[in-house]
Amino acid sequence: MGVILLIAADWQFRALVRAQLLEEGYEVQAFPDLEVALFHLERGGSRPRLAIVDSQGQRIEPDAVSRLWELMDQGPLLLCAGLLDRGILDRAGMPPARLLVRPFCVGDVVTEVQRMGIWPQADRTDT
Repeated sequence: MGVILLIAADWQFRALVRAQLLEEGYEVQAFPDLEVALFHLERGGSRPRLAIVDSQGQRIEPDAVSRLWELMDQGPLLLCAGLLDRGILDRAGMPPARLLVRPFCVGDVVTEVQRMGIWPQADRTDT
């Protein structure tokens, strides 16, 4: 239960964000679209601590995001979207999520992950 799920159609975005998160000490599993990530989780994939979903290049359906959220045991979601997608969270059936609106840089994604209280495994202090 320490993986961050990164879902992004754009391979460059996916590669850069994944590389930066790995550099910061996070464990990351990356997928090219929401359906592939859902298939992975439904087939017994480990439950992520957080899911980052980029709307660029893929259609974000509330039902699919809701399924993802349920499979994550209602864990935190970070949606990365463009200006035209600002209303994505207002759609019926969308679970609670934090929205990061373009333009942003890779470092902004990492900062947002940290703001959500998700820290690398090595930094956690269990008492």
